[in-house]
Amino acid sequence: MRLFSLFARRIAEVSLMAAAFGTVVGCSGSDERKEYDVPAALCGVSVDPALVSDVLPVGKTLKVQEKKPVPSRSNCQVNVDGKAALIVSQEWWEKEDGISDVARSVPQLESAKLSGDDSIRSITGAAMRVKSCAAPNRPDHNLFTTLEIHADGVDDAAAVQELMTAYTHAVEDSATCR
Repeated sequence: MRLFSLFARRIAEVSLMAAAFGTVVGCSGSDERKEYDVPAALCGVSVDPALVSDVLPVGKTLKVQEKKPVPSRSNCQVNVDGKAALIVSQEWWEKEDGISDVARSVPQLESAKLSGDDSIRSITGAAMRVKSCAAPNRPDHNLFTTLEIHADGVDDAAAVQELMTAYTHAVEDSATCR
């Protein structure tokens, strides 16, 4: 009888712990959402906020920072809750450099696949040549755009490609290419 009593108590303890765990997990998941407003432009480049939102994590605050580490490169970093979540860049490369050269400079493109449209993409990044872009001050260069996902839990390759394509076309129509 004593063995049965110990066994029944163990089952009750395990059931109680499982219920408590389920309550904690259930409550934490319901509060996770995007509490910030997604911008309609990334450092002056107009993009559909829904496309940007698809590659951003849940969080409370969003801040966009523009950085120009060198004259030939412009980075637009989107931070969510103080952590880098997304970086889109524009960079001029010499005419003989191709999409593979650009991809090697972006760690998020290690497992990337080259596509036929002069782009390369993975779940965590993308790169694309801006086809109709000629800047008079850079006649021997091509402009490329890159996208890097730094947020955990964002793993939608189709969303990455859709944003990369929209961002690249918006750059093509911007003052950068005229």
